Amino acid sequence: MNDYQKTITINKPVSEVYDAITRHISEWWSEDVTGAAAHAGDRFDIAFGGTRKTMDILETIPDKRVVWECVKAYIDMPSLQNKAEWVGTRLIWTLSPAESGTTLSFLHEGLNQSFECFDVCEAGWDVSLISLQAFLATGKGTMPFSKATSEQD
Repeated sequence: MNDYQKTITINKPVSEVYDAITRHISEWWSEDVTGAAAHAGDRFDIAFGGTRKTMDILETIPDKRVVWECVKAYIDMPSLQNKAEWVGTRLIWTLSPAESGTTLSFLHEGLNQSFECFDVCEAGWDVSLISLQAFLATGKGTMPFSKATSEQD
C-alpha cells in the first residue's frame, strides 16, 4: 500500500522552508505546540482539540532533511477503533533547491489505506501543506487548527 506522500514547490529558499518545519510549526500546523523540533533528540507535543501527538525528532540535516517519529498518539475520532494509529509512523521532510525556490517532498511513512483514519489524515495533510505554503508566502499560515477554532466547537 502506498504511504501518504506529496511533493510541492515553494517559492522560498531551502533555508526558510527548513526553518518553517523545524522552528515554526505553530505558525502553520497547530497553535497548540510545546517542546522543540530544531535538533535530533528534540521532542514536541502537538494537539488539535482532543487529538494529541508526540513527535521525537530523529534526524535534522540542515536545509536537506528532517525526520520525525510519532511516539504517542490519541486521535479523537469516535469511529476509530485504534486511536493510536500514528504511533511508530515516521514523517520525512526532504528539501532540495529548485529553479523557483524549494522542492519539498513529504512522506508520512506508515500512513496508508490500512489506517482507519487514512481519509481524514490524508485530507488533513493536504490542508496542512497548503497552510505551510501560505505561511512561507505571506508569513501567516491558513492554520488548519487553532485554539480559537477549538473553543468555538
